[in-house]
Amino acid sequence: MKSSSQDSLSEQRHEPSQRPPNMMASASRLSRLLFRWPYPLLKLGLERPLEDSDLPEILRQDTSRYNREYLQALWQRERERNPRNPSLHRAMLIDFFRSIWYVQPLLAAAATAKIVQAVVLGRLIETFEADDDRGYLWAGLLVACGVVILFEHHHVFFVTWRKGMQLRISCVAAIYDKSLRLSSTHQDTTQSTGKIMNLASNDVERFLLAALFISHLIWSPLQSIAILVVGWLQVGPSFAAGFGLLVFGFVPFQFYLSNRFAFFRSKIAAITDSRVNFVSQAVHGARVMKMSGYEWRFLDRIANWRAQEVDQIQRANRLKAWNEALFFAANVVISLVIFLVHVFIGGTLTAGKVFTVFTLINIMQLEMTKHVSLGVMGVSEVYVSITRIQKFLQFPERPSLQRKQASGESEKDDEIVISMSHVDCYWNHVQELSTFDDESDSRPNTTQVEDSNQDLKSHDDRETDSVTSSDLIPALSGITLDLRRGQLTCIIGAVGCGKSALLQAIVGELPVYRGKLRYHDTEGHVDEKKEKIAYASQDPWIMDGTVRENITLGRPFDEQWYNKVVDACGLRFDFELFRNGDQTIVGDRGIQCSGGQRARIGLARAIYRDADVLIADDPLSAVDAKVGRQIFREALMGLCVNQGKCVVLATHQHQYVHEQRCVLLVNGQIECVGSYSECVDAAGGKLSAHVANDAVDVLDTREEHTVQSPVDETKDNLIIDSDRNEVQDGNANLAQNANRDNVDEAAEDSREAKVSGVVEWSTYLNYIRAMGGLWVALVLLSVFCATQGLVLWTVATMGRWAERPSEEQSSWDILGLVIGQGCLVIIFAVFRAMLSFRLTINASKKLHDTMAQAVLRAPISFFDTNPLGRILNRFSADVGSNDDLLPQTLFDFTVILFIVVGALSTTVASLPFALLAVPPLLYYFIMVRRVFVTSSRELKRLEGLARSPIYAMMSESLCGVATIRANSALQYFTLKFEAVHDSHTRAFFSFIASSRWVGFRMDSLVFMLMSLVSFLSVLFQTEGWFTIDPAILGLSISMLLQLAGMFQWCIRQSAEVVNQMVSVERVLSFGKIEPEAPLELENDETLDPSWPSHGAVEVRELSVRYRPSLPLALDRATFSVPNGSRVGVVGRTGSGKSTVVQTLFRLLEADKGSIEIDNVNIANIGLHRLRTSISVIPQVPTLFSGCTVRENLDLFNIHTDEAIHKALQDAHMSDVISELPKGIHSPVSEGGSNFSVGQRQLLCLARAILSKNKLLILDEATASVDRRTDQMLHESLHESFGDATIIAVAHRLDTVIEHDYILVLGQGKVLEFGSPADLLRSGGAFSKMVDDTGDITSKDLRQRAFNRTAKDKAT
Repeated sequence: MKSSSQDSLSEQRHEPSQRPPNMMASASRLSRLLFRWPYPLLKLGLERPLEDSDLPEILRQDTSRYNREYLQALWQRERERNPRNPSLHRAMLIDFFRSIWYVQPLLAAAATAKIVQAVVLGRLIETFEADDDRGYLWAGLLVACGVVILFEHHHVFFVTWRKGMQLRISCVAAIYDKSLRLSSTHQDTTQSTGKIMNLASNDVERFLLAALFISHLIWSPLQSIAILVVGWLQVGPSFAAGFGLLVFGFVPFQFYLSNRFAFFRSKIAAITDSRVNFVSQAVHGARVMKMSGYEWRFLDRIANWRAQEVDQIQRANRLKAWNEALFFAANVVISLVIFLVHVFIGGTLTAGKVFTVFTLINIMQLEMTKHVSLGVMGVSEVYVSITRIQKFLQFPERPSLQRKQASGESEKDDEIVISMSHVDCYWNHVQELSTFDDESDSRPNTTQVEDSNQDLKSHDDRETDSVTSSDLIPALSGITLDLRRGQLTCIIGAVGCGKSALLQAIVGELPVYRGKLRYHDTEGHVDEKKEKIAYASQDPWIMDGTVRENITLGRPFDEQWYNKVVDACGLRFDFELFRNGDQTIVGDRGIQCSGGQRARIGLARAIYRDADVLIADDPLSAVDAKVGRQIFREALMGLCVNQGKCVVLATHQHQYVHEQRCVLLVNGQIECVGSYSECVDAAGGKLSAHVANDAVDVLDTREEHTVQSPVDETKDNLIIDSDRNEVQDGNANLAQNANRDNVDEAAEDSREAKVSGVVEWSTYLNYIRAMGGLWVALVLLSVFCATQGLVLWTVATMGRWAERPSEEQSSWDILGLVIGQGCLVIIFAVFRAMLSFRLTINASKKLHDTMAQAVLRAPISFFDTNPLGRILNRFSADVGSNDDLLPQTLFDFTVILFIVVGALSTTVASLPFALLAVPPLLYYFIMVRRVFVTSSRELKRLEGLARSPIYAMMSESLCGVATIRANSALQYFTLKFEAVHDSHTRAFFSFIASSRWVGFRMDSLVFMLMSLVSFLSVLFQTEGWFTIDPAILGLSISMLLQLAGMFQWCIRQSAEVVNQMVSVERVLSFGKIEPEAPLELENDETLDPSWPSHGAVEVRELSVRYRPSLPLALDRATFSVPNGSRVGVVGRTGSGKSTVVQTLFRLLEADKGSIEIDNVNIANIGLHRLRTSISVIPQVPTLFSGCTVRENLDLFNIHTDEAIHKALQDAHMSDVISELPKGIHSPVSEGGSNFSVGQRQLLCLARAILSKNKLLILDEATASVDRRTDQMLHESLHESFGDATIIAVAHRLDTVIEHDYILVLGQGKVLEFGSPADLLRSGGAFSKMVDDTGDITSKDLRQRAFNRTAKDKAT
């Protein structure tokens, strides 16, 4: 039974046939002309809250794939045109104007219509001054021009907005595609998750504004020249004075402001990258952060980045404030200048001239100070964004292998599948690769990477890295190795010797600098059912999806083969525990699975690919004894080696390798290739001979195992791992049912909430409080009201000025009044804008700071149930909206609201007969707005919810990019991304369609009102029913003409304010997360400063659960640890070992019972006092990027450099750190990727050694180190923590067999507690675990335990 990955993906994302068809595709021409086609969706939104399934399918031109391929082709043509200096700016600009060329004639028509409208208004007013019967003609022309403007505005807006959307789609898709292809070695291309998130969230948003207004940079100046000609004809050279002030005063100043704004935008983007990246680290390393008491330190750093960011935003906002003030005051000030000059040179003002000029200035002011400034701002911002995106797209990629036929080479040895000859690799060397090269699926008979040394000589111009040979950091040196079919090759060696580097070179993640790497296929053709290489990484990466999706990873589903793989990897029993079997959702980073389950799923994924070569990086360290033996026999040997496959296994589990071919690595070089015993001899004491002797009974008897699960965040949380002996008798059903419920509960908890309905009033109130309180908001509204009232008073005064006799128009009483009014307008406009932007950014800062503190203080369950992408979405997109979009939208809406209210009040007060048209228009307005606001709110929420999966998938893919690439799953993940990306586009396109629907109808309302006023005024004047004052009529109609675009903008902005308050709502929701217990309590002050001075631990009747709805993870556990003793905590996977650790640190709070340390109940002291008093070496070796090695060891800068070096020496990391360019001051890469997993654990050990507390917790601390290093580390611990209490969680029994006490846990209960010798004599659970390791190992462990007891008695 087979089904393609595409089919399964389609089922997952719901087949398009289940969705309504695209509304626009099937719309008639009339429907498109009148924007009627979005109405069915809006009507549905009025009846009930919209769901994702209600959204119509998008057109092909709007899909993620189409736009990504379109941009790739565009960029490729540009690179071919100018290989040395390609410009993405140029390519996108030319394409923009070519693809929507038809917009330009429409803009020209509208520009002409607006000027004609202004002239016609003057003619219409003149008919009222003189007895002229052409009133209906001028009124008709006024209306006809209004029709042109109405249709042009909305159709151009829709086309350009959609084009901006398509540009955004193409860039997001290209960024994701590029992120999957980035080089894994170059220092500049190991981009932080936060930076890529910021590119794909904030930077791409700039395309929308630029697309809308870039054309105005062409047409606004042309229109202004035409206005100058017309204005000169109206009032002579005085118009040139105002025109000059605008063109040579206001506009250059705004260009200066825009350039400065672009400068600040670039600085803000860089700071935002750093802030989001630091949040990403805090969230990813939440457990270590909390266990170490680093919350405030992280909060201080985030607050520091935020303060820098807000400082730059405040500076940018001051420029914005000047920009907005200039726009608001320009028409009044420039008109005033024109009229003053006209009067001073002896001209006479008339109502017709005043309002024709006033309307012309309104048009020019809108074009030159708003549209041009928005165009310049949009283009400036998008220029910065495109520069950042182009720089990202030009970063070096993981090099594709040069596939060539090596004639005669493959005939040398048909069994060789991979050969390496004198291969050198460096961590910081990579060669340039085409930005959008597609990975070829075809594989020739022999794939080879030629000697790269020749490439360096002949292609220096293509090298992207500026690293000289002396600066290269060696990873592998002189590797010559042949890998054969049907053979297991084991890579062994000490920590940091280059085992993982060798595997990465084989799978192509570490590029070959010199030498040859060849892939052979003797069959002469490619079997499409097979892949060349499969890879199981040391960090078992799990994606958010079902277990089956994780195993198949896009490969066709073959049920028979799938069942074989699942059984061989010991996963069948786990499937029985899951409520939905292998269809169970495992959560972000596989959070619902234990470390053993993740490791076996990762291995099953690699084996399922049925590849010729299996590369496995230490997969056996995360499973227990019996499962490990089963995996080695049935999976690695049975399904792979015995089937003629080549298997390369890097491992510290040497009990398996004594009969296999071994490769010993030392410092990146092959020291020995041969049997295990030969490698032991060649190691010169660097391998434990004890292990070699133990490894006699492999397969039949089983050595103990280690647990190494670098991404295991919740070891015992939610799901127990499989073990045949763990769930027995009557407990089987209980455990099975409990864990099925846990899986379902966890999957439900991890879903993001979608709040339907209106934004709560509490959201607005909280935002007002963040601004400074209700009184501050009232003061701000008063300033808005006063500023608009001042403008109306000034315009009315100009009208009265024109009514005066010509000899009185130059009187200083009127001149002084209008000049004073003009100055006040400027002052109030600037003050209003400054105050508004300052208050809104202060609100955003408070909201962010509250959220940051709440998230860092959140309980650990919050991080388990919320994917990293979702949390980063709040800190990037939502905070970005509150910083950038909401302040501007709120300001625009409030300004325009007062303009609309003032214009309508003026019209009704001046022309009472206009009231006749108000009731029907008002009714229609209320109906349209209700439909739009209701539906647009839901569409905006759906768009926000659809945005999170984009970031979540980006974050997820970046974490597992090596696994994705090595297993040839790029196409599968591209399809998955296209599905979530298109889901977001559906919501966004529906939103812009609904915006055009309401905008067209709102402007139609104003158009109808203007038409009625025009014709009715002529009718009333002609019939003599009402005396029309020309000045009042001019004021009313000019204000209505100004409303033509503003009214719909006001309504849309009112809805946009509601929509953008959703981001405030989302930030507020994270700001209200229930925190952990207090970090500090009054009891801390009365506590002895030296506490704990002994380290005695007393646990009484302790019961713990992960969440109230889940069953107990620890059930009435009771044991006592004397001070200064060493206790080993053992048990099957999922027995509660890590739960004990988490409860000691109060990451989990006790349901019942208590824990006392030195007779102090830990529930009665602050978390910081507790956590900083206990040293821990965590199961997950977490290092923080952006910090130096020294800062990672001593974040609070308490210790001296000498102490740091001593700790590194004790942890056997001194030599490694000294080889770094800056020693202990060298930076740590993201996730600590510049260190091996074992080295990361050793650095965490050094961090613990520095603290020298009386209580040390080791949670599988030496899982990823070889046994010799393990023994040396325990010696170091004995020296550093000689008199301290040590509680060590372990699976490798030889690490704890000589401890003072052993605590045996099973299913959350204490099974046994006592000395190792006593427990072995009792023949209980611990004795059985020792027996499971095999006869020889068991005998050795018992002998060591009894020898220790005898030694203690003797002393």
